[in-house]
Amino acid sequence: MGLLIKNAEIFDGLDENAKTGHVLVEGDRISAVLDREPAAYTGEVLDAAGLTLSSGFIDTHSHNDFYGVLPNAQKYIRPFVEQGITTQVAGNCGFSTVGIAPDTPYGRDLFAFFAPNPDYQQVATFAGWAEAVDRCSPVNMACLCGHGTIRTSLRGLGPGALTPAEAGAMERLVEGELEAGAAGLSYGLMYDPGMYGGPEELLGLAKIAARHNKPITFHARALSRFSTSYPELFGRAHNLRALDEVLEIAEKSGAKTHLSHVIFVGRNTWNTLDETISLIDGANQRGLDLSFDLYPFDFGASTITVALPAWYRGLPPEEKRKLPVRLRLRAEIFATRKLLGFGFDDVQISYAGAAHSEYTGKRISEIAREKGIGAFDAYIAVIDETGPETTVIMYSYLNDRIIDLLSRHPKTAYMTDAWITDAGMQNPAAFGAFPKFLRLSREGKAETLGRMIRKMTSQAAERFGLKNRGRVAPGYYADLVLFNRNTVAESSGERPPIGLPHVIINGEFAVRDGVYQGKSPGRALPVA
Repeated sequence: MGLLIKNAEIFDGLDENAKTGHVLVEGDRISAVLDREPAAYTGEVLDAAGLTLSSGFIDTHSHNDFYGVLPNAQKYIRPFVEQGITTQVAGNCGFSTVGIAPDTPYGRDLFAFFAPNPDYQQVATFAGWAEAVDRCSPVNMACLCGHGTIRTSLRGLGPGALTPAEAGAMERLVEGELEAGAAGLSYGLMYDPGMYGGPEELLGLAKIAARHNKPITFHARALSRFSTSYPELFGRAHNLRALDEVLEIAEKSGAKTHLSHVIFVGRNTWNTLDETISLIDGANQRGLDLSFDLYPFDFGASTITVALPAWYRGLPPEEKRKLPVRLRLRAEIFATRKLLGFGFDDVQISYAGAAHSEYTGKRISEIAREKGIGAFDAYIAVIDETGPETTVIMYSYLNDRIIDLLSRHPKTAYMTDAWITDAGMQNPAAFGAFPKFLRLSREGKAETLGRMIRKMTSQAAERFGLKNRGRVAPGYYADLVLFNRNTVAESSGERPPIGLPHVIINGEFAVRDGVYQGKSPGRALPVA
């Protein structure tokens, strides 16, 4: 039995203007989009008068490849579905489930960033991962192949150039996963071990992606005017140097390139916005294919060690504790903080493990006051006590003007960059990123609605090669969202959004009348 959605205001994913009409769903596909209601229809009918209908939203930056394969995936994926997301592009920032070398001895290192999966060997290839997603996931997923994951599986975490044998194995792994259906290749150049990849290593892999006509995505080496990624504090802004590096790889490889979460960490970085946009526009004008993604918050999630320089992270634990090392680190972080306009009151602990729940929700500056020590000492103490897996929310990433301007750029995509943790403070983006974008659009503080929906749907699908997704058109998969354009908004706290009553994934209701259905209609999306 099919479904007729009648009297909806329809944005088809291409046209920036809506029209009132009716959508017929048969099985997992849209069978017709009609101007007139069909006579004597005998299937199920949903009267959508007063609601806007579009293709389901595509979250272009997710880490849920680690969670969509779990038997209890509902727990981790539910809030994303409730905000209208029907497809996620996962495996970002150089971390993915897929691309793990067979018989790797570095299993304990592989999932340091995310919740451990004791059965990771079963999802370590795209084929195994896709099978688990089809079985468990409430949402559709495409997956990038993570450079950091591959590197870790070959030589573990930490510095050092790859041996010729390791480099060859890495290239074969990337080639194999892209052939199997991975959507592209992701780099995390601010994270261990991606930060240790040399130019030849990074470029060689990018050329493989280019041969497959699949994008490379970058968590760039620096996202702030000053950082610990580069030794020189003065001269060209570090985030612009990092963008230069990305553009060089894009130009030399010929690969389609996507910048992950274009942000400007620290108030003194915000004035690099215009040059960043100029570099992006200039790259596209001279023939590169460059895009980027954005969330609608002034904060983002990361790990507590992200601000530590590569030279320090590469040291063994006993070296890190030596006084000269700590003095050098203190001086570098102090200088960076002052120059950035970013302080320890901008770093909030979201989860430090069950043994350290007392830190949850607290800023580093607050922990320092409680301990009666300086903020730097408190920061290092928390790392030493809790380990590098501790997650944080970091503020002063963006401001309202930057969000408005970037949301209107023709090459932008929208995303969450969030995941649900088993305990601790959750990232609000997991519950309301897309509804917040829609609210901002309504208030004139972001892209216009028709253009925003196109970027959330068909443009995102095209960017990552997701066939027959992202449009309200006959033959396309019935991934649909219905919302009230006059009221849709994010909720406060860890609650579903306002004004978004229905979500349909592959023809099945995932949310109906505001009630989550608890189904697993999601599918893995191999990209040819």
